[in-house]
Amino acid sequence: MSSVHRKGFTLIELLVVIAIIAVLIALLLPAVQQAREAARRTQCRNNLKQLGLALHNYHDVYGSLPPGVVEVYSPGDNGNWGWGAFLLPQFDQAAIFTSLDINNTRLAIALNDTTKLGIMQKPLPGFRCPSVSQPEITDRDIDGLGTGDKFLTISNYPGNGGSWRLYKSKADAAASGRDIGCVNGLFWSNSRCQFRDVTDGTSNTIMCGERTFSIPTFTPSAATFKDTRHPHAAHVYGAAGAPSNTYYGMADVLGAGESYINGGDYARNSFSSAHTGMCHFLMGDGSVRAISQNIDHIKSTSAIDSTFEALLGRDDGQAVGEF
Repeated sequence: MSSVHRKGFTLIELLVVIAIIAVLIALLLPAVQQAREAARRTQCRNNLKQLGLALHNYHDVYGSLPPGVVEVYSPGDNGNWGWGAFLLPQFDQAAIFTSLDINNTRLAIALNDTTKLGIMQKPLPGFRCPSVSQPEITDRDIDGLGTGDKFLTISNYPGNGGSWRLYKSKADAAASGRDIGCVNGLFWSNSRCQFRDVTDGTSNTIMCGERTFSIPTFTPSAATFKDTRHPHAAHVYGAAGAPSNTYYGMADVLGAGESYINGGDYARNSFSSAHTGMCHFLMGDGSVRAISQNIDHIKSTSAIDSTFEALLGRDDGQAVGEF
């Protein structure tokens, strides 16, 4: 009588196969994640490239870059539309520009119009970095006028407000005992910067950069714990409740060299990125550069005495080497 042989895996063979599959998955997942992040970085660079084209088109039409933020001095010193709002027609968003009636309606008034507020809360993918995990709208009220919370769609690309802190004007910087070179970016309060004003060369001067929604840090205390510093990203439209004697009206739409790249201090006013170890910047000539967070940067004074500050300043006259 012949015996019957059943075909199948032994327990040991099955365990070996499972172990091999687990190893292959462990090897494959990081590669997949890296590929996805590489694609997101490419999309982020493309977003900044498109912003650069829009800004150059705006300059061709109007003879200058848009104002960093428009400040209105009557009645009361309040902010108004920011540079991103004025750029909308060049960014293929003319319908939004027309619907908000930006040329004729102040931002503070538009915020109290339910229809206009709804438009300003709709995401604009070209202003958003795909690597950033964030809500659809900001978590910071931009109104400041006591008329209720006004949260707008997020932008991860603030304009270059200068090499140190955000001041309304050179006179304000001087009155605060700061070097007037602080107001040396491409955008500031009521600015009309022309490319001919960028005497350091547009290829050596930053026009826009990234700002992520939050920066995870570890804060030492009695017990070390994880703390998340919120730069609140930025938003496209401006600042409606900006007191004229502070820089806060420009903090949402502009960035400055007030903190290290990816630094926790003054993060709301500075540049940061969800891309590990670096941050994308749009240069004045329209090119996009990835700059290391370890770039030479002395942020303790308003003097332009480091590479990153020289890249933010448009007319400091300092040579910029490799970065």
